[in-house]
Amino acid sequence: MSDKFDSLIIILNRIDSKAKVTIDSLGTELERSKRTIHRYITTLVTAGFPIEYDRDNKTYGFMDGYTLKKPHLSVEEALAFSLAKQLLGNLGPGLQKSLDTIEEKISLKKYPEVPHIIFTSGIIPSGTEEYFTSIHQAIAQHQKMKISYRAFSAKKDTESTVNPYYLFFNDNLWYFRGYYEADKAVRTFALDRIKSLSVLDRYFVPPIKTPEEELSAAFGAFLDGEPVDVVLKFEESYKPLILRKTWHPSQNTRELPDGSLEVTFRVKGLDGIRNWVYQWLPHVEVIAPKKFRDTFLDHLKDALKQHGRN
Repeated sequence: MSDKFDSLIIILNRIDSKAKVTIDSLGTELERSKRTIHRYITTLVTAGFPIEYDRDNKTYGFMDGYTLKKPHLSVEEALAFSLAKQLLGNLGPGLQKSLDTIEEKISLKKYPEVPHIIFTSGIIPSGTEEYFTSIHQAIAQHQKMKISYRAFSAKKDTESTVNPYYLFFNDNLWYFRGYYEADKAVRTFALDRIKSLSVLDRYFVPPIKTPEEELSAAFGAFLDGEPVDVVLKFEESYKPLILRKTWHPSQNTRELPDGSLEVTFRVKGLDGIRNWVYQWLPHVEVIAPKKFRDTFLDHLKDALKQHGRN
């Protein structure tokens, strides 16, 4: 005679085999009363198994499409999974291990890598993975965290409580965004700059604004600063390179009479876009705002001095 757990497993296997399953047949096999068999089936339905009674065939079965067996993927599905694994695996060994576990659960065989499709990625800084799961859990549970953090330009660590809002990945680095109580403002934190982190048994109310709304105004990982309109002018020969993609959601372009290209962005602060503009030297001119143009010119002069040019 089986105990309750074994009986539930037997019922699931009988249903999954598509054999004719009735209260009487189960009662005979499990040596249980009809009332007990009804109770077992109710337990399985409550646990989430989509069991229904087919009145035409007078048997219990799973709803269409459900099975206890591991799914076998189509060629297209296997390709999609392999590419996702190849891409996401670059984000660190933790995610790679999780993807391997998923692969074991969905199939009895390993899906091949796709060597003819290449994803390039920089090296993810070590030490960030230990914080990733804790931050994710804190965000999901709306729990406050206490962190010790060394900002890039800071000379010493700062420690405070933060309400974590969301994680995001940019330029091969993980960041999280949250309300930093020491500054009484929302800030961006790079995971590789965290010195220590602990999740607290204290909770916060998340903001109404979605991450997508906030990130749409960012250029790179820079989200702080007042909205500003940036106008750039690119040489005619560089038009195809600029127009080949959308660099920012706010991007607007206009061809000028001399063949050059005017590009306008509306961004939050100038820190993020400044580094992007520098990569286009000497084929770009900053038109506006004046503050950005003046700073840009000062940096060019400093670079000339460092290279021994007046």
